Amino acid sequence: MAENKKRVLGIASTPYHLMVFLFLKDAFLSDRDADILLTDKTASLREVYDSGRLKEFFGDVFFADGKRILNPYKKALTQLKESLISNPEYPRLFADGHIPELSLYSDIFFASPGLPDEISKEVIKSAVLADRRIRFHRFEDGFASYTKPPVHAVSSGAGRFLYRVLKRFDINRAERRLYLFEPSLAEAAVADEKATGFALRQIPNDEDRIRRVTEQIRKVFAFSPKEIPAPYLFLGQGTDNVTNNPKTYASLIGKIAEKVGYENFCLKPHPRGTYDHFDDTITMYEDPAPFEICFAEGSMEDKTLLSYYSTACVSGKLLFHSKCRIIFLYPMAGDSFNEKCDYENYFTKLQNLYDNVYIARTPEQLWEML
Repeated sequence: MAENKKRVLGIASTPYHLMVFLFLKDAFLSDRDADILLTDKTASLREVYDSGRLKEFFGDVFFADGKRILNPYKKALTQLKESLISNPEYPRLFADGHIPELSLYSDIFFASPGLPDEISKEVIKSAVLADRRIRFHRFEDGFASYTKPPVHAVSSGAGRFLYRVLKRFDINRAERRLYLFEPSLAEAAVADEKATGFALRQIPNDEDRIRRVTEQIRKVFAFSPKEIPAPYLFLGQGTDNVTNNPKTYASLIGKIAEKVGYENFCLKPHPRGTYDHFDDTITMYEDPAPFEICFAEGSMEDKTLLSYYSTACVSGKLLFHSKCRIIFLYPMAGDSFNEKCDYENYFTKLQNLYDNVYIARTPEQLWEML
């Protein structure tokens, strides 16, 4: 993967990122010394960091707090200075003073559809200052990585020119791969290497690798997910996409619960799902453990997951080859959302790739599937 054998740094801002990087590390980096940098973007990762459990699997472990960035919206002159001279924001990220020495790394891995997030940007700028031979690699962030084309960390033509002239650094050469579990699911705009500059590479996860990494995940997160109390589980959507007519959104959920029997139905509210709470007739499934842990534990195999288009239910197929049933309802959303679901191609390919994935386009089809 790299021409030399210097250390590798992974960045994880969500439990999903951490799980994916463990798979990627097992597949491609078993002969490399790897460190991990967690961020404050997901609260539960602070507990993982403080617990010390990651030290069994990584040489060193770091924690970055994005709230410590003084000004994430910098003027061009400030960006230029931080990129080409020195970056005072980078050490500020680490409240405990435990800071990755970026000159030690030849490769840095992070997940980011589109542009890198603010923490990754600060790491990238400082890594180039430390060693212009650094190489960056993207790995998947779930659904968005298959539908939103990656954008190079240095995105402007002027920025790329200055880096080439003043630092002899070419981002187009330094960042060239995007690692996905199923590259065949990628939309055309993501798969177009000529347009994006990124070649897609598959993260292999055969059954032996799944067993090994699942055991690591259990140790790292040390969560025992709550038992899902019903055979049918509906995954709510984020409020950001719900119109000011939530009755349409809730109506289908209520009809499904009535159809399968309220005792057989429960709903997992989205963290930002204002309209996901019903009266006492519908059981809520709420659990602070990352939802993917349920798949790792094998407790989803006899469940049916329903959702308009929540991709949380897809993670079990991608990472763990779960045999659970998934029914997508987005063709029946009506005016539930202020943005049309424009990923018919993705969901159709997903349906063709995996067993037990269905798309309900009419009430009659849905009732038959249930």
